[in-house]
Amino acid sequence: MRHALFVLVTAWLTTGCGGLLISAQQERELGAGVHTEIKKEYKLLDASDPLTRWAQQVVKPLSAASAKFRNPAELGGYKVAVIYDDKLVNAFAAPGGYTYLSTGLILQAKTCTEIAGVMGHELAHVTQKHGVQAMEQQVAAGTLAQWFLGEGVAGEAVMAAFAMVQNTKFSRDHEAESDEVGVQIAYAAGYNPYGLVSFFETLLKQHGSGGPEFLSSHPATDRRIADTTAEIKRRYGGLSRNDAARNRCQQTDLSLAEVQGRIRGKQLKVAAGTGAGRQKAKAP
Repeated sequence: MRHALFVLVTAWLTTGCGGLLISAQQERELGAGVHTEIKKEYKLLDASDPLTRWAQQVVKPLSAASAKFRNPAELGGYKVAVIYDDKLVNAFAAPGGYTYLSTGLILQAKTCTEIAGVMGHELAHVTQKHGVQAMEQQVAAGTLAQWFLGEGVAGEAVMAAFAMVQNTKFSRDHEAESDEVGVQIAYAAGYNPYGLVSFFETLLKQHGSGGPEFLSSHPATDRRIADTTAEIKRRYGGLSRNDAARNRCQQTDLSLAEVQGRIRGKQLKVAAGTGAGRQKAKAP
């Protein structure tokens, strides 16, 4: 019976009807495994650090707004971590609602709404299940069936997902969909939906198209910026890009300026044991 089911699932995936093979429970388990690898690769701020709390507060209204597209309860809620690396300018999401942003990205932002725009975009990748779809597209159908057909998640699946989080560039269609959904999430959360557009423009002005990791994994083109701007105007009419109320942090204990000051002043607490894998790799 198991062999017959394996063949059926493999054939089903091969026809391009994927997206349902990985259950919500398995997605959560996959994300937990990826998070374990992330903790080895990066130094993360401690859960008690004020910057971690601030990042969680920024994402909280975004999470609530994202429920229109996917119930966060399926993921056990969004888990937000800050990567302590001032040279890394990046944000990304892993399966199961694990989301990450770097201190380098925070330092590059001009307003809180830019960070909210980035994180709204990352939540949209999760609500639209782009990571799961990418895995189904890039891994052989038979292998996927072996990894996910039974209960639990195979260790090979965790490592494959970790590699994809690190290296995958989403398709143009996935990026466009996340731009559109992310705009709606940001606006419903009380932020200015122009945040992602503004952040792209900031990075391009400072670094050009060959700049930080965020631009490498989320290519910013004039067409993409124009399309997102047009979508915002279509949905929200004459909303100003300089709306002060929507550009500041919503429901946070600290302002962006205070957060950036703490980063520059090294007033941060790193979670014990994180980043150990990277340090060992550099040892002679």
